[in-house]
Amino acid sequence: MNVMEEAIQSKKKKSELVERGISLFKARKYKEALEIFKEVYRTNPKDPEYNYYIGLTYLNLGNYDAALNHLLHSAKDNTSYFVALRSNMLCGYIYTMKKEYKLAENCFREVLKINPQSVSALLAIAHVFEKTGRYDQSLIYLKKAMDIDPENPRVLNALAYIYAEIGINLGEATRLARKAISLDPDSPEIRDTLAWVYYKKGEIIQAYNEIKQAISLMPDNEEIKQHYKEITSKLQG
Repeated sequence: MNVMEEAIQSKKKKSELVERGISLFKARKYKEALEIFKEVYRTNPKDPEYNYYIGLTYLNLGNYDAALNHLLHSAKDNTSYFVALRSNMLCGYIYTMKKEYKLAENCFREVLKINPQSVSALLAIAHVFEKTGRYDQSLIYLKKAMDIDPENPRVLNALAYIYAEIGINLGEATRLARKAISLDPDSPEIRDTLAWVYYKKGEIIQAYNEIKQAISLMPDNEEIKQHYKEITSKLQG
């Protein structure tokens, strides 16, 4: 076998391993998938695609630091639109979970450089601004998302929630939240938003009816539990 044939065989083997790893990942056999991806990774630790798959697998295993270690590398990939975009999105989500909001913001900005029309990135960066109290910036990005996808229940819900948090445009917030529910009636987050809008409007009975449904659908969510506590307290006294 000459050098060219060896190279072709090596490339074929790596491709087969990656496909096997992806199959295991899709079957949620994350530990087994990780071992496969590591085997390929060892042949070329600088390869962005291999780093992406390992990072994604670590993320699903709940090892956020290890995931970041690989995803930050693949996020710099200038050869693959998909790998760079997805890696930056995932890094942003991890930083958001870790409450490292400035780093999360930077990642989502990188995604928007690649694809300014990404509704997911617009929603994600708006959420970061909401968490850091920069509601004016949050509204800017949510309105951009609305222009792109006005029928998206996540966008409608996020904008309604910001209006409720600020205490402005509560009539519009009600319309947006109701429309979001019509599109996704089983979403506890949207039920929570509508409850919060009603609460801010002083319509406590309507707020209670909605928050009851929200907490029955997602009883362990801290924000929903806090809203339930505030609304029931207001209702009782």
